[in-house]
This record gives sequence, structure tokens and C-alpha cells, in this order.
Amino acid sequence: MKFLWSRLNKLWLFLALVIGISISVVQCAVSASKNIPATNSPYTMWISTDGFTFVPTIFFILLPLIASLPASTLLKEDFTNGYFYKLKMEKSIKQILLGYLEITFMTGFIVIAVPLLFNFFSWFMILPNVKPDNLLNINIGARNFTMLFVSLYYSHPFVHAILSIIFSSLWGGLFAVFSMVTSLWIKNKFAAMCTGLVLQIILLLMNATTHLPYFISYSPADFLRELPGTTNIYVVVFMTAILLLYCMIMFHVDEKRLAEL
Repeated sequence: MKFLWSRLNKLWLFLALVIGISISVVQCAVSASKNIPATNSPYTMWISTDGFTFVPTIFFILLPLIASLPASTLLKEDFTNGYFYKLKMEKSIKQILLGYLEITFMTGFIVIAVPLLFNFFSWFMILPNVKPDNLLNINIGARNFTMLFVSLYYSHPFVHAILSIIFSSLWGGLFAVFSMVTSLWIKNKFAAMCTGLVLQIILLLMNATTHLPYFISYSPADFLRELPGTTNIYVVVFMTAILLLYCMIMFHVDEKRLAEL
């Protein structure tokens, strides 16, 4: 819905981009200030494969909050100030909610994709475009159990990185939608905006105390990175499906609730 884009608070969108890009710049600065081995390349040093600094951890933990800043509470705001009831007179509840879902998902996707792309391409101005080697770059630990589709990483690292960015951005959109569909049930706007971050922290704590076999991580803060540490495709698909299912169920719950008002 085009009119919802005009209602989007551009300041929150700008803030989300500034936070994400700032973290990306810090990662480049911190990593580039160290002695970089001659065997390294952008594919081994960018924020999603960097396992030697604290900055990637900060970015991927804050990812749900960054994604939720632009539009996740727009539905709640319009419901509170009465604008939603005006829309209700003109369109069906489903059409209205789909409009809010569209803008929330797209902004969540964009504010994650832009910083990651910025960081990734920045490294090409620092290091040569050289394919990673499984022997020369053994220090990064890219193995079948630490990275998804590791053979693609060594044969076509650029494609692997772009797919990683797309997947992380999709989760950014999902986290934003998660906050949106939950926001109607939370009184405080800021608390509603932070629900994705709260979920992230809960999963991190659960992952630290309740382990899967071989310490496979089921926390998005880990498996959204191109080089997550210990990962499994089935766990990643399962977690993605669970979050998607929650958003779908809550969408219909919200639709029913709003239809009754």
C-alpha cells in the first residue's frame, strides 16, 4: 500500500541504516588495523566470516532490533491513534494488514541488506579478490560442520556471500514482522519494538544452556553468519519455519481481533 510508505517515519529508517552501517565501518576499521595475512581476501575478512573481532557478534545480536526500528510499530501506532479505523472503512482488514506486513518486511530486509552489502564490498577496496583456499585459509575454520554449503564457498565465494546476505536480510524482515504481529498485544511501543531482540536473547541463553548434539547452534545470532561456527541445514530450516509459522498464526489472530473491534 503506497499510502503507508508516506506514513513511514523516515527518521527511524535512517537511524536503522546509520546503526547498521556504523557497525560495518567499525568492523572494517578494527580488522584492517591488524596485521592481515597475505592469504586473506574479502571472503575471509568481511563481517559475516570475521571470527577474530567482537563486532560481528554485536551486529548479529542487534539484527532483530535494527530490522524492527523502521516500521514494526506502525500498525500499533495507527491502531492507537485511530487512523486504522479510517482505513477499515475503505478496505478489508486483510488488505490493510497485508499492507502493513509488506512495508514492515521490506524495510526490515533493506536495513539489514544495506550494511552487509556495504561491509562486503568495502573489503574489496582493502584486499584483492582472491578465492579462499581450504589449506591456506585453514585458520578461519570453514568446514562442513561449521558452514552451510562449504563447497560453494570455496568454488564460488561471491555467490555464497550474496546468498548469505539475502538469507540474513530475509530473517531481518521476519524479525520485523514478528515484532509487528506481536505489537498489538503489548502496551508499550518501545517494548513492542524490542520483542525480536528479546526473542534473540532468549534463544542465545537457551543455546548456551540447552545444547543440541555436537553443539549445533539454533540461535539466529549464530547461524545467520556466513561462518556461524557449528551449524546444520535442518536446524536452520526448522528455526526459519517456526518463526514463519508464528508470524502466520499471529497475522490471522490479529486479523480476527481487529475485525471484532
